[in-house]
Amino acid sequence: MVGQMRRAGGTAAPGPEQARSPRSPGRAVVTVPARRASRTARVTAPGPHYSAPRLYEIAFDLNRKGEVDFLEGCFKRFARRRVRRVLDIACGTGPHLLRLAARGYRMSGLDLSPANIAFLARRARGAGFEPDLLVGDMADFRLPAPVDAAICMQDSQGHLLTTERLVAHLRAVARALRPGGLYVFDRYMTSSWTDPARRWSWSRRRGRLIVRASFSALNDVDPVSQVFRERMELEAIENGTRRLYRQSHLSRMVFPQELKSLVALAGGFEFVQWFFGFKPHQVLERSRHPLLMVVVLRKKQ
Repeated sequence: MVGQMRRAGGTAAPGPEQARSPRSPGRAVVTVPARRASRTARVTAPGPHYSAPRLYEIAFDLNRKGEVDFLEGCFKRFARRRVRRVLDIACGTGPHLLRLAARGYRMSGLDLSPANIAFLARRARGAGFEPDLLVGDMADFRLPAPVDAAICMQDSQGHLLTTERLVAHLRAVARALRPGGLYVFDRYMTSSWTDPARRWSWSRRRGRLIVRASFSALNDVDPVSQVFRERMELEAIENGTRRLYRQSHLSRMVFPQELKSLVALAGGFEFVQWFFGFKPHQVLERSRHPLLMVVVLRKKQ
């Protein structure tokens, strides 16, 4: 999550760079009838990972067009080969995959959640696309055939909690790319680890369904491991019924210079450029108080 942030307890409608859909096991809740919203009981129970992909897709459907415009601009500007086939790593419910498919790219999607992959397959078929979708670990995967570019959005790399896992991930992506192909990903940043927790709240409507979302990051920071806790709540109201989903998981911060060193350690890539958010004119070093770095790597020839 990124953008204009407020301290924990405050709320802010998420901006174009604030969409991060959690991808780790959490907690779901049972459905309860709603008589009056303010009096509805909240009953929580352990549930499967990504138990409500439709609600995730609605809640985090933000300014994806601008992000996809940026990605396509990178493909044309920095790749040393024509980009036709693209892999979306930790693709989730497919907000970037489907938009790139609509622009003519042959898409593949990788996600750890079978529920996400099944949901995305249905969405893709409904839109007339047939992406190659597979369930797999972003730190240990192999594709049947190489691709020209890979993306990993919404700070999904944050779920790699150790240096070893991140290096393994970079090597797996390098294996999946053709020489001269690109890897574009975003990573959350913060300029302070003093009282750093942040919280956002917003709502989205689709037809008769209202989804109210809240998300907090940088809770319980461990300054040595750079690991912190994120919490999310989705409240869905539809046809007089309220459902409440809560999820909590760990994420890891990586600092810009650390990231450059890990890319060099992994091998296979050359660093091309990084930006503050999805802004091709705003290079990271020349940005004031950057909160999201978008990194462009290129597979070595």
